Amino acid sequence: MLLAVLHHYVFWHYTTAFGEIFHVWKNLIWFTINFFSIPQMLRSYFSPWKRMTENRGNTFNFEDLAGFIIINLISRIIGMILRTIVIFLGTLALVFLITAIIVTYIFWLCAPLLLIACLYFGLILIFS
Repeated sequence: MLLAVLHHYVFWHYTTAFGEIFHVWKNLIWFTINFFSIPQMLRSYFSPWKRMTENRGNTFNFEDLAGFIIINLISRIIGMILRTIVIFLGTLALVFLITAIIVTYIFWLCAPLLLIACLYFGLILIFS
């Protein structure tokens, strides 16, 4: 009976649970990418920040033209800087998440052996 339970546990631990952990991590990666809006930030990288632009007047006036160019250029530069920061933070979060995925899988693979080792050394300490 104990061997049957042990067999089912080992089977579950290295097949079913492994796949479930993969689905959880896949959802966390999807969430991180969409939380930081990385694809949208890359698509609109050169767009003005918050669509703040200056409209050009109907008549030709050098002052209005210079203001139009400068304000729109500054808005685009601010947008690029802020999008760069958000993309960097999102990429950093993804790196930490992928590192956590690797550590979790290594721990998950070693967990049964670590449990057996802890029980063995615990019994040695109790009876010595």
